[in-house]
Amino acid sequence: MPNARCILVADVPESFAVFRAALAGSYTLVAARTLEQARTALLEGPELVVCGCHFDEGRMYDLLRLLKAAPRMERTPFLAVRCTPGELLDDALYESVKIAVRALGGNAFVDLVRWQQRWGAAEASHRLTRLVESLVEAGPDTT
Repeated sequence: MPNARCILVADVPESFAVFRAALAGSYTLVAARTLEQARTALLEGPELVVCGCHFDEGRMYDLLRLLKAAPRMERTPFLAVRCTPGELLDDALYESVKIAVRALGGNAFVDLVRWQQRWGAAEASHRLTRLVESLVEAGPDTT
């Protein structure tokens, strides 16, 4: 039986729990609450980095820059997420986060809260799982 794929999830504990509950499939999720914890976890070579908007008091972009600056990790897929319920992001803010993540070399931004409200928990989980699977399967872009 093959080992479960390793995903670094950098986020606050509440959001980590929501992400874990929404993600179907067999993955090893490594939690990081601070940028230093994430830096250490990156040394293990996760196949995907997932980072929440609330990570370490808003240091999501710092983690993305750190990942893309490391020659050994620069091609590791990066997924930004928002899993903590609260105020909905207005469309302009939602789009600006997507644009910023892409501009810094990330792969995607998922507002799981928005997805759950739009499509329901089951469909949001299905869509999230498909996206994670596609990022893990694609792996580092070697082109």
